[in-house]
Amino acid sequence: GEQAALRAEASRHGDLLQGDFADAYANLTRKTLLLLRWATTRCPAVPFLLKADDDVFVNLPALTTYLASSPQPRRLYLGRVHWWVRPERDPRARHHVPVA
Repeated sequence: GEQAALRAEASRHGDLLQGDFADAYANLTRKTLLLLRWATTRCPAVPFLLKADDDVFVNLPALTTYLASSPQPRRLYLGRVHWWVRPERDPRARHHVPVA
């Protein structure tokens, strides 16, 4: 039922992008790569792309100032970098990183 409703929404408005994986925190990288692949093929001329989750604050004034301040390189990925942080090895933890 839910998938049928999503198909109807996509057919009516053309505003959905779905991947063949569960929408889970562990698949966040897959979700990001799906978006980047889609944007590269469908929107090759856009000057930038913003991906943010619903729990992320986007400082739009700072972002627009940054984007307008200088010519952008052809490919640039900005994100939060965690420096000097040990990987979380507890498999029950949200940010678990396996040793492998």
